[in-house]
Amino acid sequence: MDPNSWALYEEALRYDKVGDVYTAVKLLKKVTRLSPDWPEGYVALGHIYHQRREWKPAFHYWKKSVALDADDREAWWHLGLAATGLGRMRVAATVWNKFGFEKTDLSQPLSLEVKGAEGYEILWMQPLDAARGRILSIPHPGSNLRYRDLMLYNRRLQAGTNVIGARRIAVFPSLDRLKRSPYQTFSCLLHTSSAKSIAQLESLCFEAGLGFEIWSNASHATRLQKSKASDSEKDAFPEYYNDLVPRPDHGTALVAIAAIHPAEVERTLNDWQIISLAGYSDLRGY
Repeated sequence: MDPNSWALYEEALRYDKVGDVYTAVKLLKKVTRLSPDWPEGYVALGHIYHQRREWKPAFHYWKKSVALDADDREAWWHLGLAATGLGRMRVAATVWNKFGFEKTDLSQPLSLEVKGAEGYEILWMQPLDAARGRILSIPHPGSNLRYRDLMLYNRRLQAGTNVIGARRIAVFPSLDRLKRSPYQTFSCLLHTSSAKSIAQLESLCFEAGLGFEIWSNASHATRLQKSKASDSEKDAFPEYYNDLVPRPDHGTALVAIAAIHPAEVERTLNDWQIISLAGYSDLRGY
């Protein structure tokens, strides 16, 4: 290794830490030119482009790093994520097979953590493989996500635990949206809180191929700031509980429906009114 490489490498990490990504990348590229057989420079570049969700350069540098150090499991995993982000699924499948992922049960939904401006939203997701999942919830419109969006997530990094009754389900961080769903988001206020009436609407939505969710008790949460958390809270996984969103007035329920066309929502709600003898108001699209 060139004697100047280590000093340049540490300087690059300092620049990256304070947010000067341009200078950090410039120095790290110099490191890779001076010491082309040293993997750490490529690893650091891979991390920077991973954080920026720039999958093409991330793929390039993770591929370089595993070529130099085939035992670096973390680099292999990041290579799989970058390959998935680029749609290079053959490469990704090769990586997941190295981790024995073909034996993993994908039948059970997982929880996905989506960061927003004011906190975190916890969504249900159906995993498709080690890094892709399809959103099953109807996300809050402010997240710019939709029902059945195809998402890239990091299964190797658990972000917390979603507590549903007595069950604890792992929460994984969202990395990127791979494909936007054609479904639009709608919401309305049902003039009933009857479980039977709400279940009837859910059944009608299912039969029509629409998404349905009771937003009155969706899982939204804000995590503690680290500076305000105790030492034990910093080390533990945060736990998210249902029923964190205030319910509307007694006797009503706020629901969300996902549909490709608004007419599908109106037709389903009209059918529901006939069956349930209940009403709704404040139908809106986002």
